[in-house]
Amino acid sequence: MSLKLGPYLLGPNEENQGVYLGDARELAKMIPNESVDLIFTDPPYSKKHLSLYGWLARESARILKPSGFCLAMCGGLYLNQVFALMDEHLAFFWKYEVYLSGWAAGCIWPDGNTSVNIVTRTKPILAYRKGKALPRTSTLGLFSGTGNDKRYHAWGQDEASARYYIDCFTTVGQVVFDPFSGGGTTPAMSRVLHRHWLAFDRDPEAIEKTLTHIKGCQPMLFPPKVEQMELSSNMLSDKCD
Repeated sequence: MSLKLGPYLLGPNEENQGVYLGDARELAKMIPNESVDLIFTDPPYSKKHLSLYGWLARESARILKPSGFCLAMCGGLYLNQVFALMDEHLAFFWKYEVYLSGWAAGCIWPDGNTSVNIVTRTKPILAYRKGKALPRTSTLGLFSGTGNDKRYHAWGQDEASARYYIDCFTTVGQVVFDPFSGGGTTPAMSRVLHRHWLAFDRDPEAIEKTLTHIKGCQPMLFPPKVEQMELSSNMLSDKCD
């Protein structure tokens, strides 16, 4: 029998793979309080969409379990405003960075000045928590990603970093939610890691690509108790700051 959150079937299931079409701000109203272990998402970065981060933090405070986290990617141009919006509802934990190599690097023109730009080599992931929640293991503050993945969405992010952080912040069988699913990286990596998932997007084409993405990613054959992406002993020591 498929698991449910309120009216929503969680993935994996044979009906819709835990993926729903619609505005997350409306669909999320039917998610029960304190029912989600991790929110891992990539909202739009433009100035006109900044309010989504405030909504995300407010809704996260309601639906996350007491041990839950919200991990949200963001751009750097409005980072101070994103912090201010999210600080109102959740406790800040850390600002992770995903390293962007080669062609995956981006450019930002502050204040619209076309003569001077900033070449961005990292993508921030803001980690906010409910209360004193902790990830299940030590984590890398800077993760070397595999570059933006545009196969399923114009704003698609790499699978490796999503898989790494979903693994660090959840265990097998827990629930991962993505309100801005895009091309479906979060549900696809949740499937690989044997987590349950729920994903929303308002674009019908994105929903179709998400279903293709999920189908193309097979679960690990033998889900280990501790996923084999742990930090090696030479990365961490008792002298870590």
